[in-house]
Amino acid sequence: MRIPSRHQLVALLLVATAGLTACSRSGSAAEDMGPSGPPRAGGTLTVAADKEPDCYDPQVSPADVTASLMRNVYDSLIAQRPDGSFAPWLATGWKVSGDGTVYTFRLRRGVTFTDGTPFDATAVKVNLDRVAAPATKSEYAAALIEPYRSTTVVDRHTVRIRLSRPFAPFLSALSTTYLGFHSPRSLHAAPGELCAGGPSAVGTGPFRFVSHTKGLQAEFVRNPRYAWAPQGAGHQGPAYLGTLVYRFLPVGFVRIGALLSGQAEVADGVPPQHTRTVRADRRMRLIGQVPPGVGYTYFLNTRRAPFADRRIRLAAACALDRRTLLESVYFGQRRPADSVLSPATPGHHPSPRAERPDRARADRLLDAAGWDHRDQEGYRTWHGHRLSVDLPFVADFTPPEQRTLDEGVRADLGRVGIEVRLIRLAANDFLPRRNAGRYDMVAFRWPAADADVLRTLFGSGQTFTQGGYNASRTSDPVLDAWLRSASTVGDRARRDALYARIQRRIAAQGYALPTAVDRRVVGAHRRVRGLTFDAHAWPLYQGVWLAGAR
Repeated sequence: MRIPSRHQLVALLLVATAGLTACSRSGSAAEDMGPSGPPRAGGTLTVAADKEPDCYDPQVSPADVTASLMRNVYDSLIAQRPDGSFAPWLATGWKVSGDGTVYTFRLRRGVTFTDGTPFDATAVKVNLDRVAAPATKSEYAAALIEPYRSTTVVDRHTVRIRLSRPFAPFLSALSTTYLGFHSPRSLHAAPGELCAGGPSAVGTGPFRFVSHTKGLQAEFVRNPRYAWAPQGAGHQGPAYLGTLVYRFLPVGFVRIGALLSGQAEVADGVPPQHTRTVRADRRMRLIGQVPPGVGYTYFLNTRRAPFADRRIRLAAACALDRRTLLESVYFGQRRPADSVLSPATPGHHPSPRAERPDRARADRLLDAAGWDHRDQEGYRTWHGHRLSVDLPFVADFTPPEQRTLDEGVRADLGRVGIEVRLIRLAANDFLPRRNAGRYDMVAFRWPAADADVLRTLFGSGQTFTQGGYNASRTSDPVLDAWLRSASTVGDRARRDALYARIQRRIAAQGYALPTAVDRRVVGAHRRVRGLTFDAHAWPLYQGVWLAGAR
């Protein structure tokens, strides 16, 4: 999870009372919801959501929950398919120059924003220029199009985008919600209100954002003029649903209670301990999807002792008993990660993995690093100093299963003599500490449908203060060269070969400790039909209908 701002806990309680490494592939699609006759228009669908965006402007916020929710409002130039290929959307076609630095897009005619403003070449230019402008303070969208130079309006329905260098991930970036399009009118009238959501958030999408009550819910209504879903989408016209409501219920049993009691038709983020309960109810179904990108991973700070020493990083990797740990945390519903990249990511390459820890090797590595004594509690020492590492976290944004995983990692590392200190912080205290590099480990996940996410997470120029998320604080010239090369190579096979080398080096250097292959699990009432996922594993509601709705 990318860390957003805190939820309004008091309000949520009111609602609830009314919710690999140097030592060591699976995917799934949405479960078929089954036919129920022709789709029916109308009705309100309520989603019990596990997270609330702190900012609803995807051009500013890096949060995956922002991108997922606002996919209902903002369309993209193109759509990415799960196999990594692309389909027309707001653009009907495109050409790339021979040197890979100029992209020319032909735009779909007849598209309008929900405020009546036409979608045209000027709208594309205004939005992309805004993303790239430093004043926007984009935390992720700008990084997605780092080589962006300019957009030229060729004519009303043609734009030419220039890059400073070839950039293979560019099409994938353009397919994300982060590079969706605001109405130029809303950008001009109220740019400072876009993060707040509600009516100020105006796109071309299948729904309009009509209201937002912080800490409680967000409400969207059908865009009756919508007729430009991506090529290949099962439904091209306006959404079937009349209204789409998200209720923010971060507590797992509260979300499941809302689903089973009929207060919600969909529960996003079903916790592993509740899957049996949902499956046992014949009215319900579970739908699962493996998201692309980087799953829940522990990043080791390479610029600060003790993890500045590769031997200690590798010892930590060898200490983890992933299979046993995941069995206890996820009840056998997650498989150990075989790479820092999810198997759903184009370019994923499995690395050799150990199903069990190699603690004998961990001991040898720690002895060789000079930590060859132990204190009375069994922790390693060097000249009287204990081998301790700090793992700060924000409690409000760390689900119970991840807290349990943190405890398990602490126990596993403790068995080889590394003390892990879990430091609970408020978000306002965590972010400055993280940005200054005052930690030894941090853990998070980062969904992305292109392997170029590894550049964001491991490139030496991608630190938190530089707009990136290089939590390991790596400064590896070899890795940098490979990452840059991979971002410029257009040939899929050559890119995949480079990313295989990159993943092997990350594992061999012990920069990060992947844990499990993530799985997005959604619980839905059987009357909910047509629910699918996009290439990012974000649920799509434009083609959803309610069996029996009037």
